[in-house]
Order: sequence, then structure tokens, then C-alpha cells
Amino acid sequence: MGEFRVHRVRFFEYQPKAIQSIVYGKEVNKVALSRSDGCIEIWDVANDWYQEKIIPGSESKSIETLCWQGKRLYSAGLDGDVVEYDLKKLEPKATASSNAGPVWCLTTDSNGKFLAAGTEEGCIVLFDTDYNSLQYYRSFDKQEGRILSIAWNTSLEVILTGGVDNMRLWSVKSGHAVQRMTLGRVEKNKETIVWCVAILSDMTLVSGDSRGRTIFWNGKQGTQIKSFQNHQADVLCLAVHENEKQVFSSGVDPKVVQFQYTTTSQESDWNMWVRTSVWYQHTHDVRALAITGRDIVSGGVDTNLQLNRLGKEKNKQKIRAITMHQLVGVAKDRNALLLQYPDYLELWRLGNTRKTSDKDGEMLPEEVSPQKLIQLKTKDGQHISCSAISSRANWISYSDIDGVKLYKIEMDDSESISPAVSMKKIKKSLPPFSAHRLVFTADEKFLVIATSCQKIVVISLEEDSVSIYHSWEDFTEESIHLLSASPDSKLVAVADLSYKVSVIGLESKEVVCQLPSYRSTVTAMTFTSDSGKLITAHADQKIYEFDIHKREYSDWCREVCNSFPDAWTRRHQKIFCISTSPRYPDKIFFCDLDKFFILDKTQPFPDRKTKPFDLVARPNSSKVTAFHVCTRFRYLIHMDFVKDDWVVMVERTKLAMMESLPMALQQKKFGT
Repeated sequence: MGEFRVHRVRFFEYQPKAIQSIVYGKEVNKVALSRSDGCIEIWDVANDWYQEKIIPGSESKSIETLCWQGKRLYSAGLDGDVVEYDLKKLEPKATASSNAGPVWCLTTDSNGKFLAAGTEEGCIVLFDTDYNSLQYYRSFDKQEGRILSIAWNTSLEVILTGGVDNMRLWSVKSGHAVQRMTLGRVEKNKETIVWCVAILSDMTLVSGDSRGRTIFWNGKQGTQIKSFQNHQADVLCLAVHENEKQVFSSGVDPKVVQFQYTTTSQESDWNMWVRTSVWYQHTHDVRALAITGRDIVSGGVDTNLQLNRLGKEKNKQKIRAITMHQLVGVAKDRNALLLQYPDYLELWRLGNTRKTSDKDGEMLPEEVSPQKLIQLKTKDGQHISCSAISSRANWISYSDIDGVKLYKIEMDDSESISPAVSMKKIKKSLPPFSAHRLVFTADEKFLVIATSCQKIVVISLEEDSVSIYHSWEDFTEESIHLLSASPDSKLVAVADLSYKVSVIGLESKEVVCQLPSYRSTVTAMTFTSDSGKLITAHADQKIYEFDIHKREYSDWCREVCNSFPDAWTRRHQKIFCISTSPRYPDKIFFCDLDKFFILDKTQPFPDRKTKPFDLVARPNSSKVTAFHVCTRFRYLIHMDFVKDDWVVMVERTKLAMMESLPMALQQKKFGT
């Protein structure tokens, strides 16, 4: 496999935030979710749940609800505004005020022409979204108490709302309430809050409330059909399958309950709602549910997405909250790390030792401990969308919604116990756009910026000044999500979400080549050590090697591209870090969240039907296979080589992330 010394970094205190809302867009086949820090994530279901986009948020701005309307995405929150997003620029596109206080819930009509919002002041507010607009349309009658949940059935021309102690059914035409359903209280002085509602095409209403009850109602008569006490605390969310024969509920007690509309016996035609399945997979409150057609998706305070396959397959998958995009930058020639937090950066010097060992896995004593050198905070707590550090740590750059920021770093002596560090902000010659990705060339002469306007801008870096070296206007029609610079500083690879991968030459200022189109998103890419080939990893788990000089796939790639074992391509964890080393030119090093892999190009691939356990060779194994794995490192956030024989492994353990979560609902278990 190769011998390395490893910087095992665990001082990156990355903490994912709780999931607030989950919505599925059928037309785009994507899931959008919001977190408690105000950021929005877009997940591509077709590419096996690849996290393709993140819209930065702000700690001061909460997002309580999301809504897809065709290909358009909206949010609303406590500031009282409904916001539409530009999904290419990844920033707000249009805003309209509710004029009725904070917005707790949002829904759309099936025709895609209106939005309905439930507000703090007890108003249903309609917004006109026809002809790509977003503007206030009208309000319904005001009710006492706030509206916390809402559902719209366009064919029946009614809107259902839930609030404190009651539910109301509203006529869309008149704006008046036509039905009021009162819920009882467990205690006289304790309100019953209806957290979630749904309305079916046969006028069956569904509600989940703070008593832990899921109730099915006859909407025409305003009477209860059946009430289920399957939760020990508040029911916070509901989801209805498109066939309207399955309903799911979840909440503070972290279980997902399935109800089905089915016959009571084989001889009877009488149908009724019954509880059929329960999933216990979350550790904390579940705040959101969505159905993607095949899967029921849940998420909440424990920050993870949980998928459960509907039907007979019963497959399940947990997607951890660690972002697919790079949060760590490595200054390879200076043994330094740049750590990206939501609204600040930290520059760390890595520890060091001259000791070596022949024993595998031995901990080497530190001669110099890791040290934090700089903490750089954003203005007004703006969230950072991307960041980068140069190879000798002389430059740091990051971008927020206000634009790109560039800093010149001066370090007296990085090998001293406490090096003196100074920082100077560069204010001139930077593009007036925010960036999606940033990368420095290895010689520190250029900063390459992929802007939110789909432009590529190259900044020339000099000791005393910076200037725009070249730019490519309208480089692509989709968002650019990956950049990689070659070791010789002459080439930059650009990957976007329309499956296009291009290589541009910094000296020629031209597009050198484009890789053949392949219908799977690139999740990671890197150049070989001689800068002659580009290696790409894709969402379908395949790895390709493209010869830039010959403008074709390499001989090795053409030989093995159709030989990846089925057990390998069925993996769900995405490759998000990939690297090469001049010491091992025939090896490709990469990792997912759970494992560190080495792909040896000189060894044969396993048979297509190889079982998962026999797929890879473990350390000290005599098995001959191209795939080698090291499971010593778990919950990886980043992997890269630094000088000599050192590898940086940045970990964030499950226990460390769980420690910062709030207390979960205490439930009595058998035997305790």
C-alpha cells in the first residue's frame, strides 16, 4: 500500500446544524433542506443523493420553511419575508414581505401560480408567482392566534391551517373559514398546538399535535375518523405519499410512524387507517419529513438525513451531515491548515516530529505541537461559501455573499515555537462577485476564481500588487462546483453541475481540452504529479483518468472503466477527496467519510461479482487486488499530502459532534 507518516488532525471543531425543513421537488428530482444556521442544501436524488449546492445562510436569519414550485425554490422565516433563490448564483433572487409578522409555514398550489403563507398574526397571505414574479396578492380573514401549519388542495379550492387548540378549513375563493375543528387539552392550562397538517383529495384531513396524537378527520363534516397515540411527545411533521394511501408522522420522540389506508380483512371492502411500521433511527427530535417517490426522508436535531426505502426492499441509508465541499485547505510547503467555519477561518500550523517507526500504527511523539496562528472573522457574521490557502501559506482568500476577500500573510519563522504572523487585506482588483470556488496555483502566482455568475477569473499575485490576469465570460451555464490546479501551475480543471469538465491553460489563456461527457456528477478531481493526466471520481463510484496531451482517456482507464465490481458501484458514500503522490506514481489515493483507499493501477481489478468483503485488501493482507483500504480513520473531512512522506487526515468523530447536541427526550427502556 505504501508507507506514510500521518498528521491525524482532530482539532477542527466542525459542528453541523439541526435540520429545520425538508422538501422534495418532483420536477427537478432534488431535495432541498434548511438548517438552523439559515443555510440551504440541495441534494441531487438522481446522482445517489449527492450534495451539489449549498446556499450560505446567516446566524441572524432563520428559515422555518421551504417550498418547491416547479423548478423554483422559496423560503420563509421569522423576518416575515418570502424569498426566492437563484439556484445558479446560489443567492436570493426576489423577496416579498408578508406584512403580517413572522412566517411559520409555506405551501403552493398545484398550478404553480400562488404561494400561501401562515403567519404569526393569524393571517393566510397569498403571493402571486405567475410570470416569474413574487409579489403580495391578498390576505384571508384574520384569526386569533398564529398559524403554525398549512396545506393546500387546489382541486378542492381549500386551504387547511393548524394553530393553537384548533384547525380551520378555508375557502380560497372567499378567504373565509368554512370549517373549524377544536382539539382537546391534556391539561386545562396547557395549549394543544397543531404542528403539522395535510389534506387528501377525498377531503380527509390529517393533523399532528403537541399531545403526540396523529388524527384523521372527515373534512366535510369536521369530525374525527380515527386518532392514534403513537408518539410520547409532540408530532412535528407529516408526509403524504402521492398515492394518498400512506401517511408518515414523526416528532420529538425520534421515531417515524407509517399509517396505511387498507382493508380490515380479505373478505371485506371496508378500508380504514391503521399503523403499519415504525422506524427507530434518529437520536433526537425529527423536525421534517419528505417523500421522494421511493424513499421516506427524515431529519432533525441529530443533523443527519435518514432514508428508508418504501415497499418490499426495506433498504435504509444514513447520510451524515458532513458537507461534501472542501472545508480544509492545506499549505503543502508550509505544514499549515486553513479551517473553514461558517463565519470565520482559522490558520493552524501542524505539529512536527523527526521520529520514525517501523511499527504500523504507532503514535509518534510530538516535538512541536499544533498551534493556531490566525482567526479571521467575516463582517456582520456573513457565512463563508468557499476558501483557499496557497502552498506556502503566503495568501488566504475566501468569499461570502458580498464578494471575494484576499489577504497577504507574512510569517517570520514557521518552525519557531511561536512564529510572528501578520496579515494585510488586499482591496483592489478583485471581481465584484461572490465566488463558488477558489484555488491558488502551486507557484502562488495566480488565484483562480469561479464566480457566482459562471465566470472564471484569474488574479495575478505579486508581492506588492494584484491584478486581473484573464477572465472567461459565461464559461458555463451551470454552477461550477469543483476547481483543481495542476502541480506545474500551468493548468486548471473546472467541473460544473451540467457534467462538463474542462481544462484551461493559464499561459495560453485558452481552453486546452474538454473531457468526454459522462452522465454522473464529478465529486472529486486532481491532476497526476506530472500534470499530464486528470483523475476524476464520480457519484456512481467510478474513477476515470484522462490524458490531457493525447486528449483521450489513458490506456489504464480504457482497460478498467467497465470493470468496476458491482459491490463497489453500489456503495453510497461519495469520494470527496482524491490525491496523487510523486513517490507513488501508479497509485491513486482517495477517501470518503468512513475510509481511506488506495487504488493501485498496477494490480488487477476483482471480478465483477466479487462480494463486498472480498473487494478490498486490508493492511498486511496478501490478497492481490487494485483496491486497498485503511479503516483506521473514520469520519474524515479531508485528506491530502504535504511535503516529504506526510499525509494529513482531518477527522471529526461522531462522539465529538454528538456531545454538542441538546438533550434528547428521555424514554424508559426495557430493563431500566
